[in-house]
Amino acid sequence: MDNSFNTISLEFDIVIEEVLTHIVSQEGKEEMTSLTAFNKKDLLKKELDRVTEMAALLRYDDPFPLQGYGDLGPHIEKATFEGSFINPPGLFMLLGFLRIGEKIKKYINQRRDKYPLLKKITNTFNYLASLQQEIGKIFDSQGNIKPRASQKLYTLQKTIESTHIKVRRKLEATLKALISQGYARDENLVIRQGRLALPLKEENRSRVKGIVIDQSASGATLFVEPLEVIELNNQIRELESEKNREIERILKEVTRKVRDNISDIRTNIKTFGFLDTIYAKAQFSLQLDCIPAEINRKGKLKLINGRHPLLLLRNSKDEVVPLSLEMDQNRRTVIITGPNAGGKTVALKTVGLLSLMHNFGFHIPAEEGSSFPFFSGIFAAIGDHQSIQHDLSTFSSHIETLNGILKKSDASSLVLVDEIGSSTDPTEGAALAEVILEYLTDMGCLTLASTHMGALKVFASQHQYIENGSMLFDSEKLSPSYRFQMGLPGSSYAFEIAQKYGMNKNILSKARKRVGEERGRLDTLIVQLEKEIQRSSRLSKEAEIKHLKLEGLVNLYQERLDEITTQGQEKKKKIVEEAENFLKNANVEIENIIKAIKEKQAEKSAIKAAKETLAQQKEKIKQLQRNKECAKKVPLGKGDFVFWHGHAGKGTIISEPDSTERVLVDWDGVRLKVPRQELELSSASGQKQQEVPEANLLSVNDVSDTIRDEIDLRGMRAEDAVFTVDKYLSDAAMAGFQIVRIIHGKGTGILREVIGRHLRNHSLVKDFRLGKWNEGDTGVTIVEIK
Repeated sequence: MDNSFNTISLEFDIVIEEVLTHIVSQEGKEEMTSLTAFNKKDLLKKELDRVTEMAALLRYDDPFPLQGYGDLGPHIEKATFEGSFINPPGLFMLLGFLRIGEKIKKYINQRRDKYPLLKKITNTFNYLASLQQEIGKIFDSQGNIKPRASQKLYTLQKTIESTHIKVRRKLEATLKALISQGYARDENLVIRQGRLALPLKEENRSRVKGIVIDQSASGATLFVEPLEVIELNNQIRELESEKNREIERILKEVTRKVRDNISDIRTNIKTFGFLDTIYAKAQFSLQLDCIPAEINRKGKLKLINGRHPLLLLRNSKDEVVPLSLEMDQNRRTVIITGPNAGGKTVALKTVGLLSLMHNFGFHIPAEEGSSFPFFSGIFAAIGDHQSIQHDLSTFSSHIETLNGILKKSDASSLVLVDEIGSSTDPTEGAALAEVILEYLTDMGCLTLASTHMGALKVFASQHQYIENGSMLFDSEKLSPSYRFQMGLPGSSYAFEIAQKYGMNKNILSKARKRVGEERGRLDTLIVQLEKEIQRSSRLSKEAEIKHLKLEGLVNLYQERLDEITTQGQEKKKKIVEEAENFLKNANVEIENIIKAIKEKQAEKSAIKAAKETLAQQKEKIKQLQRNKECAKKVPLGKGDFVFWHGHAGKGTIISEPDSTERVLVDWDGVRLKVPRQELELSSASGQKQQEVPEANLLSVNDVSDTIRDEIDLRGMRAEDAVFTVDKYLSDAAMAGFQIVRIIHGKGTGILREVIGRHLRNHSLVKDFRLGKWNEGDTGVTIVEIK
């Protein structure tokens, strides 16, 4: 690999070893182990896109027919010599290879619109149908040469078989006669040296004329070939030799046709190897849940929640702390400080290894939006610098490595230096480190360096293009958190860690005094700043959750309010219609009563019946009037207790009705605007409630206990599903869930893609992935809540 890329110290070779487990061909293995970094941006972009297409194919489409076929190289090389022939296993392997190529080409052709870049690769496959047919004629499904590979071969095979039968029959007859005479006891013939023979005791040897072709280990049993079958066996040997010559002739003929197509076959093998590397990269991408990073043409490095691949191979994603970092020409150099074993070296290796992977056309384990410049070189001075072989001390070896980096690097390089300026006098080491970092920064390359030197923290704060960064330390647990923060230097926490491991308090007290007041105040200030940042971050997260909960509830209540308002308007309309119909009917009733009185000339019974009817009509009119009153405006004042029709409990008036006749009401801690006609004064309204505060945040404990750790969206439309997911995530976050399941089913995959795009930028989502085979597979999305 290119010596402009420190692949060994960044453990890129271990990544390659893991990727090789997904390779299926010898050509693919050779391609993968000889990879070089891309030297053009457009070539790198095309490779990343090819891996993206393959990953999508493997994740969502039918099984890809890529299979191993063995090493064809030696067989193809043999075919180049005139008069030579490829042995049957080699030809059968070639036939399998051509058939695999045919399957792959047809598979991609059927999906050409989905995978245009893979289509361009498989276009170069020539699966040589006529050659396949020629080879297929001579082999059965197990790779054995067919008896009918030629007419002559078939005739020879039949003759051999019939002659074998003659030999067996003669021997069986002879053996039977010997047994009947008492000269043999074994009824079975035996094969010795490829020929049938009679087993005879040594004392009975003279009973059979023939030759002894073998004997038992003890010498007591002889295996005799009688004279009458010797000639037949000789015929069989001659037939077998002729058969082998015919097979050789057939193999030479087929090999000649292979030779005629040798150029296409070599192209196919190379294409297959190239496709194999794309396949392996895509499998690795899916294995670590990777994404294709963007190529940043402005020289900016932006890493969002990147994780070290080798840590992911040994641990679950949740156990590996992600790293986020941004660097550009205004922030060319970052000096990372912090506690021992706090993750500084891992941070350097993560940035370096992910940059390497990107430059070599791999997806990286990070989040969408991550991007890298097109690096001309990636240099690293990381690890044990002592060189026994060259008789160099740790510092001397460190300087030798740095000197090589300074000579090779340029403005498009990435430089990583672990513990810069260490292993020598601190004052001199710090001065040398400052000058080296200044040189690299002025050159314009991006540089990440770790250190424990306090002088470099001050140096970073005074340089325009250099910035401090630190690995956070949990001061309460006295342990590193392995999380990176930009902008502030970190303390080494040497005294705190020593105290954690039980070091004598007097020793620690004296050590603190010897550090000096100025540096002690600086370290104390750094520690206090880290604590304050951690506290602010925690409070900010809690406030965000509460805000989202409140927002969700307000939206929910507003929906219900709109629904009730619609229902109320329909009720009022119905009341008016009933009143109008009743008044019409009442007039008819009154006219009928008057008519009845006149016709019966006011008999007492008629008058009494008329009075009762009028009384009933009056009562109905009163009831209608009461219903109408409910729909009229209610005189309400600020602070009044009110009932809301259709809702349990009581609310409190916060403001007078607005121009739309809506009243602002505090209802169980949530402010809502309710139509005035739907409110009724409570009997307890004689006393005004104290004014409701301007803000009333809900407690996390107010979340309903009915929230579950999963939600089922199957059957929903995309827009309804997105709305439902928003509300559910808000409730689940308040309920304290960290992991939830969103069930969307497999189907066409549209709902899964819509939900995935929505979750990618959701403020409550820390991470998400598709379910594993035992979690619901691609029909379920597993979400980790912040």
